[in-house]
Amino acid sequence: MSGLSGSPPRKLAKMDPADDSTTSLCSGHPVPKNGKPVAPPPGPPPASSTKKRLGLATGLEKAGSKKLVLKPKARTSTPSSSTSHPDASSYLQQSLVTLTRATRAILTTQPTPESLQALYTLCENAVSNGAATAQTLYDRIRLEVERQTVEVRKELVNAGDESEETWLGRWETTAKRYLEQVLLIRSVFLHLDRTYVLKEQGLLSLWEMGLDQFRHAVVENEAVATRTTAGLLSLVQKERDGDLIPRPLLSSIITLLTTFSSHSLSTLFTTPFLTSTRQYFKLEAARLAAELEPSDYLKQINRRLGEEGERCESVIGGDVKGSVLRVVLEEMVTGHVEAIVEKALGTMITEERKEDLTSLYALLNRVSNLAVLRMAFLEHIKSTGLSVVLDTTADDKMVVRLIALRQSSLQIVEQCFSADSSFAQSVSQAFEVFINKRENKPAEMMAKFLDAKLRSGNRGMDDATLEATLNDVLFLFRFTQGKDIFEAFYKRDLAKRLLLNKSASFDAERSMLLKLKDECGPGFTTKLEIMFKDIELSDDIMRAYNGSNSNSNSSCSDSHPFDLSVSILSTGNWPTYPITPLSLPPSMSTTLDRFKSFYTSKYSGRTITWAHQLDTCAVRAVFPKSGGEKRPKELAVSLWQTVVLLLFNAVPEGGMLGFKEIVEMTRLEPKEAARTLQSLACGKVRVLQKHPKGREVDEGDQFSFNSNFKDDHIKIKINQIQQTATPEENKETSERVFTDRSSHLQLAIVRIMKARKTLKYNELIMEVVKQIGARFKVEPAEIKKSISSLIDREYMRRKDGELNVFEYVA
Repeated sequence: MSGLSGSPPRKLAKMDPADDSTTSLCSGHPVPKNGKPVAPPPGPPPASSTKKRLGLATGLEKAGSKKLVLKPKARTSTPSSSTSHPDASSYLQQSLVTLTRATRAILTTQPTPESLQALYTLCENAVSNGAATAQTLYDRIRLEVERQTVEVRKELVNAGDESEETWLGRWETTAKRYLEQVLLIRSVFLHLDRTYVLKEQGLLSLWEMGLDQFRHAVVENEAVATRTTAGLLSLVQKERDGDLIPRPLLSSIITLLTTFSSHSLSTLFTTPFLTSTRQYFKLEAARLAAELEPSDYLKQINRRLGEEGERCESVIGGDVKGSVLRVVLEEMVTGHVEAIVEKALGTMITEERKEDLTSLYALLNRVSNLAVLRMAFLEHIKSTGLSVVLDTTADDKMVVRLIALRQSSLQIVEQCFSADSSFAQSVSQAFEVFINKRENKPAEMMAKFLDAKLRSGNRGMDDATLEATLNDVLFLFRFTQGKDIFEAFYKRDLAKRLLLNKSASFDAERSMLLKLKDECGPGFTTKLEIMFKDIELSDDIMRAYNGSNSNSNSSCSDSHPFDLSVSILSTGNWPTYPITPLSLPPSMSTTLDRFKSFYTSKYSGRTITWAHQLDTCAVRAVFPKSGGEKRPKELAVSLWQTVVLLLFNAVPEGGMLGFKEIVEMTRLEPKEAARTLQSLACGKVRVLQKHPKGREVDEGDQFSFNSNFKDDHIKIKINQIQQTATPEENKETSERVFTDRSSHLQLAIVRIMKARKTLKYNELIMEVVKQIGARFKVEPAEIKKSISSLIDREYMRRKDGELNVFEYVA
């Protein structure tokens, strides 16, 4: 037997004859390294006179027979150089027959008639005889290869009873054996390939000819191709369904198809594979979307993407990975994930299911359909924010809830949506929409929220947290159209903080002032800045008063038994405080008159109007104790509370004063008197007693000094009700703003007309909206009404002959 007889076929990982990683067995016979058949290296074969025989021996040698040696007769020229000599012709014909028999033997795994080295030498001699002999030899090899591919096709077609896996195994074994045989033929006939075939146009190299023959006869045969495709797709589907499959077999066949032709791979596998993948996941998506919860469905998508990607990398080939994943995404995401976004996004956000939100963003981003998620995210914030703004039962919590909504939304953008700036912009767009759905109220609540945070009673924040809170409120303020409402309430509350010394930090106050100035311009904060200056000037005035002769001369007299501090407020820059009647004790009246004389003497032409509703006092009170010991306390109260308490100094022990008597003696309005008495007799600190007991104060009630009052503290603050804005005060502030809007509107029109002299109606409307829109929302009807008023008062007029053109009247 020759060396091929009985030898098991070598396994091929990938057929690539161009690989140089070979070891030469003999001249023209490469041995594959690691089982990978490759083309022999270039270079001339060894001389035919080499006596050392390597490679596969013939069957005759194995049997001990003599080797058939063809020796031409001695002559001046070799047999190959002249085919006219009878011996040379016979030698040539015998060589062709031997080479043809050897080709058939290799293709049928039979013993070769000569050793591979001898066959290589015969090929050299035949090719050197001329192009006609070389072409004859090439044609005979091609015919033998063609015959063998027909036999291979018959073998595969006739194996109809085998299972898909078994049949694919036969396909793989047959194809690998055939490629080994073609590679061996190419090695034996390497001289023919290099010196003749590659130089002839229209001829395929022996390797390419072998691949071409197998492709046409076997791979592209309808029966073989159909079964190959069906078997490969069946293996893939089984693995998708959870079954174990022979992955090396699937990978090997795909590699073989690639070796024969990329077209074969595309036709037999890649195209049908992508089609079947689309059909599989289309059904899979419909089934899972109906059965699973959104969270589980998203997990299934990611699991499938991971499985398909791993299969492509490990088995099928990375080139098709992108197409496969794109198909999976299109079928499982498009249409289904959008439905999840519409139905479940709000729940995911409310329940803080950040893993699901991250998955939603990643999947939709991969199919370039983030617009669906962005719109749903925007609508969720809008609906949530609108419910907060319209909840009239929780106005005091509105700002806190809106800040929390913004922070949670931005946190989702940062952690789940890859800090996508377009989603962060959606947050701002949503706030801009719903913040003005309830006109003016959000602006009012922002001012009140800031008042609570900037008061000295706010103990729960450090400086950094307070600064962050101010920025959060400023974000909300940026979108409100009622900036004049905010200004009015903020100014009113700032005045109380400054006058009552209730500000937590002057640095925080000025920081907020700078933020408002940057946001709205210097005109918005001019009056607020003047308020701070007035407080500083008041301190200077008090230092001058305390050092003056008029004060020092009477500082020790009984008519001046207390320290005085006065804040001088410039009219027009501070909130308007109504004049409230109040009967002061003589000592207080005398002291105030003395200060008034000092001030008017220093600033002639100015007048002082007292705002007693903002006055505060520190009152020393003595409460009896069992055993006759007295308990001094210091009460922090308002001026109204002080005046009421001082009335009881003249009441004998155990005596009482009626409500009407208190009103008559203090000259307080009954409503204010009732509120003051309620704070002294019905609150937590009850220094007075109400008869009969109860929470409300009526006209028939009697009041007495509470000699049994007990408190462990020396300094006691009694709730000063007038410091908290009443509903009536809030209403008055809002109405005052609405009245001022008309003035602001007319002033804006006059400024515009004075600068432009002549202007068309539509242009005037646009200019007014541009200027006024930064402070409050203005309607065209209001502008038209203001224009009519200014025409009536001869600030402007219509141009003659042009009703829609206005002229400024100087």
